[in-house]
Amino acid sequence: MANGNILGIDIGSAAIRLVAVAPDRRILQTVYGFHHGDIPGSLERLSDGFDLTAIGAVAATDGTPSLIFADRRHDHQLALIRAAKALHPEARGLLMVGGEKFKRIRFDANGEYAGSRTNTACAAGTGSFLDQQASRLNLSGIKQLSDLAIGNQHRIPKIATRCAVFAKTDLIHAQQEGYELTEICDGLCRGLAKNLTDTLFFENQPASPMIFCGGVSRNAAVAKHVSELTGAELIVDDLSHFYEAIGAAYQALDEGLAVSPGRFTAASDLVRAYTVTRQCDNPPLQLELSDYPTFESLDAYHFSVTSDAYQNVVEVDVYAHLNEEAPLSIYIGMDIGSTSTKAIWLDREKKVLAGFYTKTAGRPVDSMRGVLAAMDDLIQNRGLSINIIGVGTTGSGRKFVGRIIGADLIIDEITAHARAACELNPKVDTIIEIGGQDSKFTTLKEGMVTSSIMNTVCAAGTGSFIEEQAQKLGCALSDYATRAEKVWSPVANDRCTVFMERDINYYLSRGYTVDEVLAAALHSVRENYLTKVAEESRIGDVIFFQGATAKNRALVAAFEQRLKKPILVSRFCHLTGAMGTALQLADDAWETSHFRGIGLHRRQIPVRSEVCSFCTNHCKITIAEMNDGPVAFGFLCGRDYDTRHFVNNNTSGF
Repeated sequence: MANGNILGIDIGSAAIRLVAVAPDRRILQTVYGFHHGDIPGSLERLSDGFDLTAIGAVAATDGTPSLIFADRRHDHQLALIRAAKALHPEARGLLMVGGEKFKRIRFDANGEYAGSRTNTACAAGTGSFLDQQASRLNLSGIKQLSDLAIGNQHRIPKIATRCAVFAKTDLIHAQQEGYELTEICDGLCRGLAKNLTDTLFFENQPASPMIFCGGVSRNAAVAKHVSELTGAELIVDDLSHFYEAIGAAYQALDEGLAVSPGRFTAASDLVRAYTVTRQCDNPPLQLELSDYPTFESLDAYHFSVTSDAYQNVVEVDVYAHLNEEAPLSIYIGMDIGSTSTKAIWLDREKKVLAGFYTKTAGRPVDSMRGVLAAMDDLIQNRGLSINIIGVGTTGSGRKFVGRIIGADLIIDEITAHARAACELNPKVDTIIEIGGQDSKFTTLKEGMVTSSIMNTVCAAGTGSFIEEQAQKLGCALSDYATRAEKVWSPVANDRCTVFMERDINYYLSRGYTVDEVLAAALHSVRENYLTKVAEESRIGDVIFFQGATAKNRALVAAFEQRLKKPILVSRFCHLTGAMGTALQLADDAWETSHFRGIGLHRRQIPVRSEVCSFCTNHCKITIAEMNDGPVAFGFLCGRDYDTRHFVNNNTSGF
């Protein structure tokens, strides 16, 4: 074999790794960095100072893009094992955590391969997940997050690392509860480590020592928590994030790959000739079959809620002429969701009089008080005489707020949304509902619910994701539909919010317009819903789209385009949960209410919080101590505060 070094290359979803290996297997030079979707440009930048003239052959992992030249490509798992055996023959296992994947490889007593397990199409527990959370915390990257986390000497908040959207909510909660930035970063790292161990080590504990490699192995806080949770001694060396590139080079040497120095002089020599093409396979979004509402009301305004510790805005819509002379008897329906709180006024004839909408912002008591304050303001400004004959609640906070306000009726969201849909169109057989953090799919027959499915662990494709992408792309939510309509768009990942966001960043780096990317996100949301939540074969012909996301006309068009059926949207789509609750009160002809009164918004209601630990969601629970016992809000599963175990609220059988 001629003298010359071998270049090992491993380019993943987030990072580039280059390793120069001598014929005697000495590691001479390494380069590591993030490519942000621009692989050729980043390769040229990162390889500055790298001696390419001494490289005689190139060995790459099979995951390295084909635009990168390689004399030979090797299976990434075999490359991992080859590097592990060479660098740490004493190891009895290997844990690799990269940008989008993590893997556990087991070795037997003789150091031979004994099996492996990897993650699914979910970014929870990966480097991309941490990178996204670092961005949300306004940090420079995961290195700063790691440095802050490892320096934490105090308490560790529980963060729901099963989903990027749920994690976002928990970050807000932790900040509101006074946790320091170092504590929050440590909570993220521990949550990620817990997710790794729950996924990969649930069958048996690892044998020591265990190699920890991949980009996330550079995070000392994650390594510490993995070691504590598994009880294993971890091997983390200076080359831990280069194992696949090293293994590829070692395998090439094992196979006697011929080398010829002088073949490469610049990074451009490693890039095959290619043409950047903009490929837009998603057709334009445009409603053709559906009759879409204008969402007009007689009067619409924003009511500002301000207190010493809380500021919010309630959107108020008045839908009917309110008589200022005669007493007005009304039913009040309230929907307290994870991201928004809604309320509606209904008269005895089931006519919608007014609607109220505000952000929950992790503070259901304050959002409820804000809605009541907006009602009080409307009554005072219009000089109304109001007789409240029934109050009901629904949503994830229905029991919590219901007991605080003295609700007469507390019903689940499925029942409430179904009741509203049947009032709007008695022939409805399918309800698509996409909320802030969850999505539901409900089928009906002759006004009766026949099945219902709800996502509880992954929030990909929910309103929070759409809102976050709009914010990052500098698009107001009110302009989203107009900008996303009538443009062809590329295909983005539909399995996970982190992967969707990765594709969005990639397309932006490749010259796609913001409008094309906005449209791509909506196509992904639709595909995620139809794949993960809905039973597509059970979708009927009279389809209602409910929830605030239905106010995005382009998203409704995405469902119409895919299902090739009209999609019905009510001008009350964002209020249908509250509407269904009020309708149920009217059906029951409720006349005497136990409601504590609209003036309740003036009272201070002391609350505290705790974390549920019965499953990996680690729900942040808000608790109000009432005279008749504690009342809690915030469970993603079906349990209430007195039930001391996880409750699966998906009883549909699917």
